[in-house]
Amino acid sequence: MKVKDRLSLQFTFMFAVLLIVVLSGIYVLAAGNRSQTFFDKLEDRALTAGQLYLAQDNMSEESFSKVIKKYPQSLSHEVIRIYNDKNEPVFIKEDSVHWSESVIKRVVQEKKVRFTNGDKQVAGLYYIDNSGNFVVIASAIDDAGFQNLKQLLWIMIFFFVISLLITFFLGRFFATIALQPIAQIIGKMKIIRATSLDKRLPVNTYRNDEINQLSLTINELLEHLEQSFSAQQSFIANASHELRTPLTTIMGNAEITLRTDREKEDYKNTLREIIKEVEELNKIINSLFELSQANMDSFTVETVRLDELLWEAVDECGHKLKNNPIKYSVPAYGEKCTIQGSRRLLFIAFSNILNNAVKFSNNSEVTCALELNETSVSVIIADKGIGITTADLQKIFQPFYRAPNSQGFQGSGIGLSLADKIIKLHNGTIQVKSEINAGTEFKIIFSR
Repeated sequence: MKVKDRLSLQFTFMFAVLLIVVLSGIYVLAAGNRSQTFFDKLEDRALTAGQLYLAQDNMSEESFSKVIKKYPQSLSHEVIRIYNDKNEPVFIKEDSVHWSESVIKRVVQEKKVRFTNGDKQVAGLYYIDNSGNFVVIASAIDDAGFQNLKQLLWIMIFFFVISLLITFFLGRFFATIALQPIAQIIGKMKIIRATSLDKRLPVNTYRNDEINQLSLTINELLEHLEQSFSAQQSFIANASHELRTPLTTIMGNAEITLRTDREKEDYKNTLREIIKEVEELNKIINSLFELSQANMDSFTVETVRLDELLWEAVDECGHKLKNNPIKYSVPAYGEKCTIQGSRRLLFIAFSNILNNAVKFSNNSEVTCALELNETSVSVIIADKGIGITTADLQKIFQPFYRAPNSQGFQGSGIGLSLADKIIKLHNGTIQVKSEINAGTEFKIIFSR
């Protein structure tokens, strides 16, 4: 079922419930008013009958003539009975109904009584006259009132059905108009493909309704998709280039060696070069694997103490490069410097940044520190090496990017990109400050 049809049915159903409540209320009020009006007529008939048969001698001629004019106007199936103090009937009109003593006594006690007996409505009153006290009971059937109620009911049913039909088609019409912007969005989204992710939906800057918000959200999604596709293409191109370089070296060395017979030592040197390139190739493949794993948002979450993790990264780096002094300055914060995350991934991120600092420090001191405040915990790794230009600071986290002044150093350009993705997975940020030939400072901030 289409949304516009479902909305039309839902709106029609709500309107039907509301209309039923309103019409039912009108019908109940009309029925109550009919009953009240007819009881008033019955009381007036009972009073008229009492005046006609019991109070002739106490009324003026003019008043009595008015009573005589009113009395012939009888009601449908009207029955009037008058009883004296001994509960004996003194007047009977239409001898078809007999009232019990309990009914007569109730009239005497309450002075005025109204009740329903089957289809008939009954009104009784206690009439006091100079010749005695009497009970007058009048009953009748309100045929005209019931007929009017029946007509009212059919009119209500007719207009109820007509109103529902009109409401459904009007609701469908307005739902079509309301959903027209969504239909336009669907039409424009159908023409957007992987090759045209640069296209965007039109957005009205002066509107702040749900349709405009939907367009903005879709545009943001398209922006992320475009960036992801672009990053993927760049990643594949750079990965192909980085993998091709050691493979080309290996093949070149092997081909040159096989062209002519050489000394045993030459073969050994060639094999050493091949092993070196294979190791470099293995490092690149491992880095690519780690980079792909860092793109996955699922990892085992555990409590990680950043001071211990940083010390482990420093210790591992110190074993590899003993000539580079690393100054580790972290107070004993204990449990205060813990975050939730993956210990393995965070270790890779710290190690990559630390290895970069050592590599580009020109054998100068590298410092590691930890800062703690009420809202965050920060890891600071700083060196006094070659530094990074302002233009290159915006690119250092791109996969395989290497600044021009780093070309003389061994590396693949994956380490910082991998570290950045890992830190972002842990809802952290990296701030970098650098100056050429003065050094670089990486500040990794985690919210607490």
